[in-house]
Amino acid sequence: MRKILLGLVVVGFALIVFISVRPFTGTFTINPEVPQTEIPEEKIVLEPAPYFSVSQGESFRALSVTNNLNEPVTFSLGHEHSHLSFNPREATLSPGRTREIDVEIGHQCPPGEIDLPVYLRAETNGERFGVETNLLFEVTKGSISLDYNEDGLQVWWGEEPAPRGVQVTFRYPGEADWRIWGETPRLDPPEHLSAGEHEFEFQARLGEVESPVEIFKIYVEEVIAEEEEEEEKTVAASPSGSGSRSSDEPETGTIDWEGGTYTGQLKDGIPHGKGVWNHPDGREYTGDFKEGSMEGRGTMTFPRGQEYRGEFKDGVAHGQGTMTHPREGSISGRWVEGEYVPEADKGDGEWYQD
Repeated sequence: MRKILLGLVVVGFALIVFISVRPFTGTFTINPEVPQTEIPEEKIVLEPAPYFSVSQGESFRALSVTNNLNEPVTFSLGHEHSHLSFNPREATLSPGRTREIDVEIGHQCPPGEIDLPVYLRAETNGERFGVETNLLFEVTKGSISLDYNEDGLQVWWGEEPAPRGVQVTFRYPGEADWRIWGETPRLDPPEHLSAGEHEFEFQARLGEVESPVEIFKIYVEEVIAEEEEEEEKTVAASPSGSGSRSSDEPETGTIDWEGGTYTGQLKDGIPHGKGVWNHPDGREYTGDFKEGSMEGRGTMTFPRGQEYRGEFKDGVAHGQGTMTHPREGSISGRWVEGEYVPEADKGDGEWYQD
């Protein structure tokens, strides 16, 4: 009798448990989760460099990505710092290959220690997975210096030409207030200065970085507007067939321009049309010019082998174009005032291997 009663109790308890648990377990089977790909950590390795220091405006070999799978892996890197970027940010790795990644520091990145979470999103054979790590490093202040020579006022960031946006100010020695001379890359003397020789104190600044105060003697050439007007009238009055150049025929020649040499079409003595500009530091631009400025379509090559091919405005990349690096590949898209503008769905851009 006791065994019968004990059996009834056990059966009843099991029914209670089944009835009470069933609604909850049912919710897990109606919409089961999609299984996530499990990739062993040793198969895709995201390895940060040991603690390092890097200056504003410089780059450092900071990460490596290794593919230990038997299939190619496409990956992209992400982070949440507005003054840093990775080069390359995206790539495809063959089996058994390692890719070195540079971190590039913006010229206005705040100095100090940075503990940067880095996220790697990868895909192989349609399967997606992620890897995370932390990059710990210190950003130190860059340095700006000024120089003046036959090419005019020069601004340097370390040993490289200063980036766009460095503001140069000046004053007569002994004055308290500084006045704006210009902003890189345009550093021609202000129009209000009288012709002749002037001695000024100069200082350059970008963000928190400023140059030492330098004193230069600047010679401002006199502009003789009346003679220019007379020359224009003479050309306009030249009869056709006299052997002079037709007003419809573009003027061409070679002139000193922007610290280098320009060869090509001219208008009123300045680059306008098609031409080539070479600078002693190794830069070369071939393409369109408009009223003394690189504007239109062209190609700029740089001393370290980089090449930008696309649209220009006011002497810098502006519009659609492609920047190619001799080792890392190329990045294509929209540029605004010399800076690449990432698309919302592509992060820092698409990189293509050499």
